[in-house]
Amino acid sequence: MDLELTENAPQANHNNLSLPEVITVRVPADDFLEGNTSRDIVVEIENLPIVKPFLGGHIDKVTKLEYHDAYTQTGPPFERIKFDGILSRDTQTVEVKTVEVDTPLDQAVAVYGEAVEKTFATRLTDRVIQPGPYETYEEMSKRINFVGKVTMIQRNLRRYRWQELIRESAAEWRRLQQEQIRREEKRIKVHSDGYRKECIVKTFPKTKEDFDALYAQIQHWKENELKLICEKYSGAPKIAEMNILLDKEVQLLNGIERQRQLLKQEIRKQRNEQKLKNMGDPIKWIGYKELIIQMDTLRNQRARYLGSYYQKLSDEDLKNNDRIELLNQVSEVLTNEDHPAIGELETLLQRERQLLLCKVDESSMDLLRKRQLILMMDIIQYDKFKQEKKHEQPTRLCKKCSTVQPIRRFPLDTRQKSASVCERCTDLHGPAVDISIYRSILRSIRRDEKKRAAPSSYAFIIQDTDIRYIVENIWHGHSAISSETIRAELRLPRWNASKDWTPWNCICLTESEARAHLKIVNLSNYYEESIIKDIENKHALARSGFRQLREIDQAFVESGTWWNAGLCEKTV
Repeated sequence: MDLELTENAPQANHNNLSLPEVITVRVPADDFLEGNTSRDIVVEIENLPIVKPFLGGHIDKVTKLEYHDAYTQTGPPFERIKFDGILSRDTQTVEVKTVEVDTPLDQAVAVYGEAVEKTFATRLTDRVIQPGPYETYEEMSKRINFVGKVTMIQRNLRRYRWQELIRESAAEWRRLQQEQIRREEKRIKVHSDGYRKECIVKTFPKTKEDFDALYAQIQHWKENELKLICEKYSGAPKIAEMNILLDKEVQLLNGIERQRQLLKQEIRKQRNEQKLKNMGDPIKWIGYKELIIQMDTLRNQRARYLGSYYQKLSDEDLKNNDRIELLNQVSEVLTNEDHPAIGELETLLQRERQLLLCKVDESSMDLLRKRQLILMMDIIQYDKFKQEKKHEQPTRLCKKCSTVQPIRRFPLDTRQKSASVCERCTDLHGPAVDISIYRSILRSIRRDEKKRAAPSSYAFIIQDTDIRYIVENIWHGHSAISSETIRAELRLPRWNASKDWTPWNCICLTESEARAHLKIVNLSNYYEESIIKDIENKHALARSGFRQLREIDQAFVESGTWWNAGLCEKTV
């Protein structure tokens, strides 16, 4: 087949080359076939040029011509190329940068077949080995020195661990030092506060225990003075010194007794004022929607009315004329009252009225005015309806003083079989004792048992007098280890820390010794056999002295009321 095409100048029409979409092809006739003539065939041209990718290039510095790296000159479109079995390397350019260079341009070359196996290109990770002189195994081992390097690593590791251990030990030591300093400062502060409180209490006593501490201090001072007198003097000088000591003791006791009487009067006055206030206050209760309801009864109004006259009678700054006028008003008020002591009080008021008219000194009428106030308070507190319903309190006869007193005046402890001696006679029997020391020991015992959540109730049943009996009669008032006799330093911790506290499971030690003792697990490893036997003997004495404590503990625990015993913030 021959195609007749007109060829134009390729150089002139190269840039504006465009092919027609349809061309006519004339097919000439075949000479071997008869009746066959030439034919014109219409051919449609499909223009499918490929898109050549830009793979980079360079610019000639002289001619300024730009040359592109071509993927291929001709070829089918990318989607028609079958890549199976074809080895090729496509160059891709992320950024186009214009760089002027004078060196020749390197170009990637595709290698096929055996050339791949025989081509060796250097890489960055390649290692170049150069031949050297022959080296034996011993020389290589000596050069490498594997054992020496391992030894150095182990030595450095041990040194590092020692340094870490020393650093941790030093930090722990500093922490323990700071903790010890803190505990020592706290102990010194506690002792200083206790000493300050003791000085204040002895200077301004207020309770019965405070006065007992003063009497005990005087007794201790007297015993020390007697020892000195017996050591220094004999005969007549000794008797004279004892008389002087007796006079000093009497003066001290008289001063304490005066202070006690003044305090008792002040307390009685405050108690009466509080009673008048309580009787004059209206009755209160909570009603609907938690509203507070008050009811002012006739009894409250009467108490306030008579209480105002009681306050005026107790005023000692009134002049004679004002006092006489007050006595007349009180006499008129008492005419409307019904009380058995009205006549006696009226007689006392009339007597004082006559003494004031005679201008008698007021200091001589103190006893008379005290009797008036006592009768006036009885009249204010009197209520005939309550007197009819009032029941008598249970009483008991004291075997010492032979007086009948309320049963609440008879002290009890766990070693008693019956309450037959009143509180006053108990205080007079024997020398005065500072019971606050033994009370502090009991508080420390209860505090420790509370922290341990002990199920036993022995520590909460026992009383101050029982602690005194344990310290003085069983442990003879000194520590079992150091023989310390200062009672304020003694404590009664557990002997066996794994068992509950009881009088037969305790030991008398100082505070520092008790802290160290509670850390012991096996007692036989720290104490000698003789000390252990001595302590067991004292425990046997405690079992004998507190025989009834087991029965009391059983009843106390089964009742369920002991859980709140001794847990008040003021006592523990």
